[in-house]
Amino acid sequence: WKGTCLPMAFCRVWSTTLFRPASQVAPFRRCVLKWPQWSGQKSSLSSVSSATEIAIKHSAGSVLAPDMKEINWDALSKDDVELFQSLQAVVESLGDEATADHPMVEVRDKLATAFRDKAALLKRNWTDEMFQEGEEMNEEKVAEIEAAMASDLGRSGGGLHNGQNLGNALDLVGVYMKNYKLDKADAVLSRCGPFVSQRGGVWMIKWLNHVSTVRMKQSRHMEALEMLYELELYSPYNADEAPEFFATLYRNQAWALKALGRIEEAAIYFSRMATASQNAKGNLDWFDKWDLGKITAAQAFKEGNMEEFFRGREVVEEALQLHMQQEPDDLVMRAKVHDSLAECYLVAEEYPKAEEHYSAAYKLLEQTVGRQSPLFGKQARHAANLQISQGCYAEALPFLGEALAVEASKDAVNISELIELAGVIVNAQQRSPPDTMAKLSSNNSALKRLQQNVKDRGLDGSKDYAILCHKMSLLYLHEGQVDPDALRRARRLAKSSVRILRAQQGDPDVGEWLKMT
Repeated sequence: WKGTCLPMAFCRVWSTTLFRPASQVAPFRRCVLKWPQWSGQKSSLSSVSSATEIAIKHSAGSVLAPDMKEINWDALSKDDVELFQSLQAVVESLGDEATADHPMVEVRDKLATAFRDKAALLKRNWTDEMFQEGEEMNEEKVAEIEAAMASDLGRSGGGLHNGQNLGNALDLVGVYMKNYKLDKADAVLSRCGPFVSQRGGVWMIKWLNHVSTVRMKQSRHMEALEMLYELELYSPYNADEAPEFFATLYRNQAWALKALGRIEEAAIYFSRMATASQNAKGNLDWFDKWDLGKITAAQAFKEGNMEEFFRGREVVEEALQLHMQQEPDDLVMRAKVHDSLAECYLVAEEYPKAEEHYSAAYKLLEQTVGRQSPLFGKQARHAANLQISQGCYAEALPFLGEALAVEASKDAVNISELIELAGVIVNAQQRSPPDTMAKLSSNNSALKRLQQNVKDRGLDGSKDYAILCHKMSLLYLHEGQVDPDALRRARRLAKSSVRILRAQQGDPDVGEWLKMT
């Protein structure tokens, strides 16, 4: 999550180069036109007044900048406020000469407009909520934020044409992404798209960055990567002018490449990230070392260079210790670093240490995000992988059931991933002792939700879904050892698989699957 805060880094440079030619930021406008143009819904969030704002305008009278009332001064730095105060004092000293076409007034007005947008872009107090108090409390917190926004929408007007309202809407997207409410995040981003297009520039950066993050969480990594390349191509700044911005951009590009299995390319972008990060901060923090350690270990293991692999693993261990010292309250990120370290021990077949870190991550995520979070589901799957690696298939089945329960209901449902998970469950059932099924809870509830979720999204007519139906029928077949109803469910799914496959006869792989089903 922390790798997605591009606009904050960008604004630090932007505030010192306010009058960059429009031709250098206009290309961002083209990016949004690649996406559906949803109609704008009238909405508004009230602006925040502050003591700072009152101090600035106490004597301004009729020479106030037109955007003054929309600026959330509390979101800006002390230097920003002092700069504007100085410029406002100069305008006031002009007296009757302070007309709208006076050069100093024009500069002051441009600065006010820039600061208004900067404050709106930097707003992320909702996004910065930890959301690690357990599933129920997290849901309540999201509901409170939604209610606060709805209250403001009903109380004021202006819609998303207003920068404050647009900034708040994008802040809400951050909340949805953090809680894996990806359908809602997608809907809000689509609503914001036309208004972001009108503004262009840094607004487009934040919007594109949010959309690319959602695509990553939806396992649509190639789409995300294309957007990130657009950001790099059309940025009006270079890595020397905005090193923090480019450090974050390179990190996100590396994540997308790694998810696509393009390890060598990912390593190149992680290296660029490290250079930019050192230029921005003077040294590497725990987050940088975590990413560098992971990619070093992954690349070295792929190449069979175990000496380099162990060196990469040591960097991940160092990152974990630094994180616990520097950000002791961020338990979700700690769980993620534990998980990375556990994977390093797992591939080296050092199972006790892998168990130590997987267990730590599992408990932290169960405590913070709850058992229905995709983060917990992923962790349960990793716990199952540890058991399977040691030949403990019966012990893996409860974890696999937890993973299935999450995958069945999540927004970013992925048929290919579900096929793979169902196949692993069936394989574990086949390799478990004969009395295992009698000791386990049925997966029926999760499988019913899965089928409804896929149907609601219109994904239930493809060859891949037919294969998934076949896998689910096998899963029910094993449960039929203790539940006669499971055999009926297995038969129904097998028939569905045959029906869908027969409608896909043109596909060369259909024949083999049809025989198996």
